[in-house]
Amino acid sequence: MNTKKLTGTSEAVYQKLKEQILYLELPPGSAISEIDTAARYETSRTPVRDAFKMLASEGLLEIRPHIGTFVSLIDLNMISDILYIRETLEQAVLRDLISSYDKSQEFRVRFILQKQRELLDADLDADELARQFIISDNEFHVTLYEMAGKKNVMSFLKSINSEYERFRTFLNLGERRNLMRLYEDHNAILEYISNRDYDRLSDTITHHIYDFFNASTEIVYKHPEYFQPIK
Repeated sequence: MNTKKLTGTSEAVYQKLKEQILYLELPPGSAISEIDTAARYETSRTPVRDAFKMLASEGLLEIRPHIGTFVSLIDLNMISDILYIRETLEQAVLRDLISSYDKSQEFRVRFILQKQRELLDADLDADELARQFIISDNEFHVTLYEMAGKKNVMSFLKSINSEYERFRTFLNLGERRNLMRLYEDHNAILEYISNRDYDRLSDTITHHIYDFFNASTEIVYKHPEYFQPIK
């Protein structure tokens, strides 16, 4: 993986474009140009070119010489592998958390869940709600890993998680019921951690990670233009 660190304007352009790609403001397959992007951010083409190269190294952009640059299609094969890695790690990390859990840690998680409840109750556009909720969902899981002393494990997951982030956004845009289900799962996860009930926690984690993926066939079938052919 290319670990080149962008700085200054290049970093700002990279971060903004990555956010737009992850949350489907730039949908899979869409064309993106250096000239238009430079004009949008009122900068030269050099930092835009650097940002494009970094995003291409992460698999989020596809640069086709003499043709153009395009947001990459979502790879369902890769998502399947990421889900396997995430479930394996999350089962282990939360087992560790249960063994060391202290009620004093609970306030941090309760605060995040309260924010999620407020998002669900807010009068937000459905797509904006999904994007904000997914950000809060990430915060929830990051906090659990940090409480378990596994911050570096979460950093590893983030480094391979971009494809999954796009897919989650795709599944949840306009789907308030899905977001409510995620919120209910989060409450159950915290309850089972607090009660040191690893068996029920383990089952909830598996469903939390896989259920939407396993039920995604119909919506994926409706939007084949967003996905690489399944091998």
